[in-house]
Amino acid sequence: MSLRLAVEHFKRMEEDDWKVLYHLSRFIYSFMHVSEEVLTKATGLEAKRLDYRLRRLHEFGFVGRSRRGYTLLTAGLDALALRTLVGKGLISGMGREIGVGKEADVYAAVDDEGNRRALKLYRIGRISFRDTRRKRAYSSPLIQHQWLVVNIRAAGREWKALKKVHPLGALVPKPYGRSRHALVLELIDGALLCEVKELDDPKGVLMDVLESLRIAYSAGLINGDLSEFNVLYDGERAWIIDWPQAVRVDHPNAEELLRRDLSNILRYFRKVGLDYPLEKALEYVRSV
Repeated sequence: MSLRLAVEHFKRMEEDDWKVLYHLSRFIYSFMHVSEEVLTKATGLEAKRLDYRLRRLHEFGFVGRSRRGYTLLTAGLDALALRTLVGKGLISGMGREIGVGKEADVYAAVDDEGNRRALKLYRIGRISFRDTRRKRAYSSPLIQHQWLVVNIRAAGREWKALKKVHPLGALVPKPYGRSRHALVLELIDGALLCEVKELDDPKGVLMDVLESLRIAYSAGLINGDLSEFNVLYDGERAWIIDWPQAVRVDHPNAEELLRRDLSNILRYFRKVGLDYPLEKALEYVRSV
């Protein structure tokens, strides 16, 4: 819904609209609401021009308003991210939705050179939006606002993890660009392991996963949230596609998280006929 609004109104946006939206985004780390007085000083727009722009942005669904001021909404953050990625030539066209999870939406896209890419937009807190709509018949700007920073930081963590482990040879999507809560990644055609009921070579697929975890461990990282729901199988290789909860190997809970990651994935492989010992998997991942 929010991305649809961003795309729908993208070409209607004018430079002063972008200026106001940008400055609203600057304040999300500090304020729940931003007053017109603060925005007047930040944007340099006179009061009447600012009021006109805010009314437009509210009409587009990019900002919320109350007596206390204005709040950036998810659609507004989507629009800002798209503008940056389009400006860098990383996105020139949008395709179909190819993945919807509890934490992110993924869309097929192309860049300026016609290369196929995946656009990943973090949506952590989506359940809170739905709960609010059920209870109040609308999605509260305050409920949305409290998750904007969470989503931006999650994208930042995944970006850093992918930039670290991909060059080392881990089977993870290649990262091409990031803006706020959005990532442009290598597009991998395949199915989530949770959707695959039979594997021709289950041990080979498991070793792909363990090798990527071993490479990440050698780089000082543990995935932290591994399961068959975030491993993509392309028919030959297995790719770990989600890294927002990655932690360092010196994290106080690193050992517990590593064991949980491996236990989760090994449980799946037992379902497809491969019983691989947890301690053996731990030994392999730690063999850096």
